[in-house]
Amino acid sequence: MFCLTRRNGHVTMWSAMNRTTVNRCPPWRIALIAPFGLRAKGTTRARILSLARQLAQIGHTVAVFIPPYDSPQDAGLIWNDSGVEVVNMALPSGGVVRPSGHLILARRLYCAVRAWRPDLVHAFKPKGPSGLAAMFLWLAADRCPVAIDSDDWEGPGGWNDDPRTGYSAAQRLFFAWQERFGLAHADAWTVTSACLRQRAIAFGAAPERVWVLHNGISSPEIFAADPVRPAVGDHVQAAAAGIGQPSAILYTRFAGVRPDEVAAIWAAVRRSQPDARLTVVGQGVAHEERRLLAAPGITVAGWTEPEQLPQVLASGQVALVPWDDKPTNRARHSAKVLELMAAGLPIVAYAVGELPVTLGDAGVLVPAGDRVAFAREVTALLADAERRAQLGARARARVAAHFTWPRLIHIALEAYARAMAARQPGAGSIGSTNPETL
Repeated sequence: MFCLTRRNGHVTMWSAMNRTTVNRCPPWRIALIAPFGLRAKGTTRARILSLARQLAQIGHTVAVFIPPYDSPQDAGLIWNDSGVEVVNMALPSGGVVRPSGHLILARRLYCAVRAWRPDLVHAFKPKGPSGLAAMFLWLAADRCPVAIDSDDWEGPGGWNDDPRTGYSAAQRLFFAWQERFGLAHADAWTVTSACLRQRAIAFGAAPERVWVLHNGISSPEIFAADPVRPAVGDHVQAAAAGIGQPSAILYTRFAGVRPDEVAAIWAAVRRSQPDARLTVVGQGVAHEERRLLAAPGITVAGWTEPEQLPQVLASGQVALVPWDDKPTNRARHSAKVLELMAAGLPIVAYAVGELPVTLGDAGVLVPAGDRVAFAREVTALLADAERRAQLGARARARVAAHFTWPRLIHIALEAYARAMAARQPGAGSIGSTNPETL
């Protein structure tokens, strides 16, 4: 590994031998560019802002630049969050429905970041306004190092083909081009999965500069809750009323989970345990959760406020993660799964994408699409309190050991050091920890 220090405006590279040394790098000014606002989706809040807070905590100067087209109430606002400057762009007067609106917003991101004079820019998602801003920064003659983050399969076969997005044919073509450009033009890349690492390399990213940076949580303790204490909220009371009955949790926004799959699995579980209850926590883009309202033994809690979430998750004995085996799921790394683990819930999941890496021996994996095996494992866990406790304890321990931001931060710092080194004349190929081993 290596690090960089700034003296009299010049950047000098020096060797480092371990992650502790990387964490002692001189303070940098790091600009993080978000793809959308803080409120509607989880990426900006759970991935970008959490990483930014950790960077600020260890001494770096950090700002997050946000195009809040989906959170217009934040437009133009600036505030400080745990040492992080949060900068929301003003929205174009005509909105961002038209492509010109996205272009204007991207230009505003570019100008704001340039004016802030960062040592490095980390742009999240190669598509949309953040991808455009990253492209502008990359093409600037006097640019600083640029790192790109990818947390989804965006192009053909991925989100481009999801009918719920409502993308036009022109948008699909443009987003596919943006993904290819962004994953081929940067000084370093961070991705959430091994699948996305291979995708970046296939598009032209240098393998030694692509880092798997999983999602994380700030602390497992915040998801601990007393499973027998009632919580605030009607849907929580309904879930808690079933204490003593076999109970399970499905925590999802239905990005890769089909309601009919859930209904079929739960019907099979109830054939063995007729009083078993499933609580659906979360809301789909197209309100897919409503399709489960009439299913026997299923309660739909829907969207849950973050402060209530620990108690809601604690009302269950087992968690279900029945992901479809498709590109979007193979490419993702779910913060929701980490939250389930931190809550101490034993998980039954299809063996898709990063789930085997995430769960390890702290969950139960079954072949993708095997509903019979899935229902059998859920039924067995509901009947075995001792095994549930063992798996739940392993899940908490695994999150604490591998998936908290204090543990993950060294990967981001190594990617930043690599990006800065790539901008030095004659830097060439510099040895570092193999990203695949992290």
